[in-house]
Amino acid sequence: MSNKATMPSLRSVKPARRPDIDWLRAIAVLLLVPFHAALVFGDLDSFHITTGENYQPLDYFAGILGQCHMPLLFVISGISTWFTLQVLSPRQYASARVKRLFVPLAFGTLVIIPPQVYLERASQGAFEGSYLSFYPHFFEGIYPTGNFTYNHLWFILYLLVFSFLALPVFVWLKRENQHAFLKQLASICERRGGILALALPLVVTESLFRAAYPGLQTLISDWANFTGYLYLFMVGFAICCNPKFWPAIRRDGRLALVGGLAALAIGVALSISGMLPVRGYSIEWTLFMVLKAVNCWCWIVALLSAGMRWLNFGGKLLSYIREASYPFYILHQTVLILVGYYVMNWPMPVIVRFLIIVVATVAFTTLLYEVTVKRINALRFLFGMRKKPA
Repeated sequence: MSNKATMPSLRSVKPARRPDIDWLRAIAVLLLVPFHAALVFGDLDSFHITTGENYQPLDYFAGILGQCHMPLLFVISGISTWFTLQVLSPRQYASARVKRLFVPLAFGTLVIIPPQVYLERASQGAFEGSYLSFYPHFFEGIYPTGNFTYNHLWFILYLLVFSFLALPVFVWLKRENQHAFLKQLASICERRGGILALALPLVVTESLFRAAYPGLQTLISDWANFTGYLYLFMVGFAICCNPKFWPAIRRDGRLALVGGLAALAIGVALSISGMLPVRGYSIEWTLFMVLKAVNCWCWIVALLSAGMRWLNFGGKLLSYIREASYPFYILHQTVLILVGYYVMNWPMPVIVRFLIIVVATVAFTTLLYEVTVKRINALRFLFGMRKKPA
């Protein structure tokens, strides 16, 4: 028999999973619950339902977590895309992205999100009546002045757009993964602390765009987030294209942690002292954006390194949460707002109400997934999951 007949194709050889990446993704998704629960008690109008108590400890908790939380998820999505394109052709990948991202986005916007807007308007006294009577009003105007929105599903929308925008670049990198630029970049990162140089594009995007585009995920007028997240998505893919990047990340994790802690301490000190610069194109604001970008990338490197060191194991729990994390993400905010709507004004200390919302949200979201989404193939399809195994 000829070698041609016995040799498997490259696309048929599925690369080994990275359990550390799966763990980091699951942890990041789970942390969305305390992050959003903290916003309930933060600054007035900072979340869909708020008590207006401006409870400082939770404000700082949400602010610190928000520095690198979603950026890490975009890097992880880029890493996952590299693995996906090892077994799928570009055409197959595009089709899979539609099923994995567009279908849940459309379903979620029409079914999962409207209860959030209804409870928000009800808590503001802007609507009285049942949810069924509110639903037709969901399509009136664009949020926040109107009601139609994709709310927390913005991540799925951005990832869908990025997947198609970056696909030609990914195909090129995949074919030319030893080209001069990538080899030179990997050589820079091999040097002690060199991996931190990948923060430079973030520094540029934050400095150029954040003053004019502060942060609403509107896609068409959100250049600070759009360019920054697109870069992180692509850099997640790129670090998988050359074997020199990952040893550098593992080695420099502690250095990145020190840098992240230092940048975070400076930011907190500026906030406490009331010396945060006013948003605008000034030297002070630009320096603050440099600090913000460096802090973000340092924490991403530190977390990826920690994952390589401490989360490189599998098991039944990982298998479960690997499948559950995506529908959990889609469901969690609606459950949280529903729980928070009834709990947030209970006559209890803030921290007790916060913990009740967190625990109840995790429990009810998991139960909802376990009882419905996990077991019904039609729902699995609508949530971007594969068909239930026989």
